[in-house]
Amino acid sequence: MRLFNLFLRRAGIQQAPLPVRNSLSRFTVMCSRKDMADVRKHIYSGFGAAGLKVAGMRVEHGHDPEMAAACVTVNCPPEMRQVLMNQARQLRAYPPVRGVQWGDHRHIALN
Repeated sequence: MRLFNLFLRRAGIQQAPLPVRNSLSRFTVMCSRKDMADVRKHIYSGFGAAGLKVAGMRVEHGHDPEMAAACVTVNCPPEMRQVLMNQARQLRAYPPVRGVQWGDHRHIALN
């Protein structure tokens, strides 16, 4: 591959830059079903204001019929990890939230 790149450089052809790949982080937020709408708004507004993009959110029923779990996937480049951790702490302190755990309901962590 290095020989081929050398050939391209000598021919005057610029190699296309590699696309920047965002890292994904996933966490699960537990709260009561009636508070899920407020928690979702809080997640999207808080993470957006911090400069993080919520790539997806999947809401499912919790173990208890009154509980719901939201699996949130966030695009987070490595230099924004501290911001992500601060947002997770603030989310954990939000009164309707009963718990935050890294990974999804299948316990697959993408940190």
